Amino acid sequence: MEPQVISLSSEYSVTTEQAGKLLKLQRGILEQVALGVDYREILDALCKVAEEMVSDSLASIMIYDETGSFLTVLAAPSIPAEAVGALNGLVPSENAGSCGTAVHSNEPQYVVDTRTDHRWCDLQTFVDSFAIGACWSCPIKLEEGRAVGSFALSSFEKRTPSAFYKQLLETSAHIVGIILKLQQEEQLLRNLARYDVLTGLANRTLFNNKLSQALKRAEPQHSQLAVLILGLDGFRDINDTQGHDLGDRVLKWVAEKVQSELAETDFFARLGGDEFVILIEYLDEPLVIERLIRKIHAVFKQKIEVANLEFSLSTSIGVSFFPEDGQSAQELLRNAGTALHEAKESGRNCARIYNEKLTDIVRHRVDLVADMRTALINGDFILHYQPQFCQKSNKLLATEVLVRWQHAEKGLIPPDDFIPLAEQSGLINDLGLWIFTTACQQCKDWWDSGMPEFSLAINLSVKQLDAENIQKFKDILLGMEFPVHNLEVEVTEGLIMRQESLQELKKLEDFGVRISMDDFGTGHSSLAQLKHLPISKLKIDRSFIKDLETNENDKVIVKTIIAMGHSLGLKIVAEGVETVEQQGYLVKQGCDLIQGYLLSRPVPPEQLEALLVQV
Repeated sequence: MEPQVISLSSEYSVTTEQAGKLLKLQRGILEQVALGVDYREILDALCKVAEEMVSDSLASIMIYDETGSFLTVLAAPSIPAEAVGALNGLVPSENAGSCGTAVHSNEPQYVVDTRTDHRWCDLQTFVDSFAIGACWSCPIKLEEGRAVGSFALSSFEKRTPSAFYKQLLETSAHIVGIILKLQQEEQLLRNLARYDVLTGLANRTLFNNKLSQALKRAEPQHSQLAVLILGLDGFRDINDTQGHDLGDRVLKWVAEKVQSELAETDFFARLGGDEFVILIEYLDEPLVIERLIRKIHAVFKQKIEVANLEFSLSTSIGVSFFPEDGQSAQELLRNAGTALHEAKESGRNCARIYNEKLTDIVRHRVDLVADMRTALINGDFILHYQPQFCQKSNKLLATEVLVRWQHAEKGLIPPDDFIPLAEQSGLINDLGLWIFTTACQQCKDWWDSGMPEFSLAINLSVKQLDAENIQKFKDILLGMEFPVHNLEVEVTEGLIMRQESLQELKKLEDFGVRISMDDFGTGHSSLAQLKHLPISKLKIDRSFIKDLETNENDKVIVKTIIAMGHSLGLKIVAEGVETVEQQGYLVKQGCDLIQGYLLSRPVPPEQLEALLVQV
């Protein structure tokens, strides 16, 4: 990708040779950004290049601290450590040297003689200690135009800046602003790998790390710890009847209320969905857990008031102890989860402590797997289709196929309840092949009957990405003469980052099938890695969409994903779009396709057929 080139300001008159040097500086630094070099290394390199272009000078970059109260040195590779220490803590004002004054005034400051200039009158000790003769500084600004720091060149002698030197300062400060903005956005994306976007709590990954660390501390000290998993009773009903937006607000309420009942040493996280988990270290007596359970249940005796509505919820709790119930984080979480299921089976709104006799859940899972085998034979699985619409015309251009299970006794079972079991049992291969074959044949029949073509998106599990399954997919497509250019497979961000998965996906891509990355932003890939992946489309996870109207961080993330995706030639799909305001922001940012309840819920084949007739 060609790096961005910043146009030179017309305010300064520089020679063609000097302009070339500035452009070379910009290209060199921005190429390092594109290559993913650590931003501190890039800033050090920028300082050194500037010093080479201005002989006998020292470059420095200062930015506000986290509180926005004073400036600290971010980069100054050639300045002695004691001088850096003296600069740290500088408070911007009209007499705070070149850098502090530049930040305070939001304008460049060119001090020719630090010993006589009023801007340095309060810093004469620093001038004497480090023999600073001249100092030129330019404010570093972000998009909103507010100064967040300064880029400076200092000299040991009195010195007047030429037009070229002024342009160098302005250009360097502008580049630093770009780098800092990108760093902020990358930090937001990195935090997504460790924290739950909705509640701000730690997520499953971070909790697993904390639990593993706690076990390392507990084992040599022979201390006990406890894991409590909380599952909200009846939360799905709120989601189904009131919508996900209101359901999300309920989850936030739960997170805040439960957190307020915990000790500072307790670690609280959201596992996902309506499940939360608590880690209690250095447990000296079991009554601590009993008291905590009572406090948590007391929280749910309150009415939940959200959006002028009142709800009643209860919570079931499963508990496991180290070392009695497991030696690893995985065992403790699994056994606490088993205890949670027992609590729900026992009538909900109660707690259960794990013991080895809790076999009902295991038996239930075995029965459900057996029922799945029968369902595959009897044809009890059905397909629904989630349309994707062009953001400019609202026309249906693609559809994602979704599977449902019409159980003879339990009714319609959602995929979240049986897909994990299908993966664990190995039935995902048979189920996945049925989904693939049925969806492709259905679409082929539609197109053969004269209906307009569209893209068919099919989700693949990690268990399906092996050489045998990939060959079966290719044989199915060849056998029915399916127009491969209309097919794309969706894989999760975590799945596509696995090397073995990439090899199999490349086979499908070579065959003509397009690859789409689902739930982008929730895993561990970075924007810089996308150019190396065999994908043509990104799906922005709904967790970034639902608060677009109010959450500035979500707006920045969505805007960044769309812009960077487009720069790599990728189509962008936003899922979970439920409001006109969300759609409006996505349209403004150039999102290509929109999927969500605003335009259409998932529909059975006959309803999708009706939509296609309208196209």
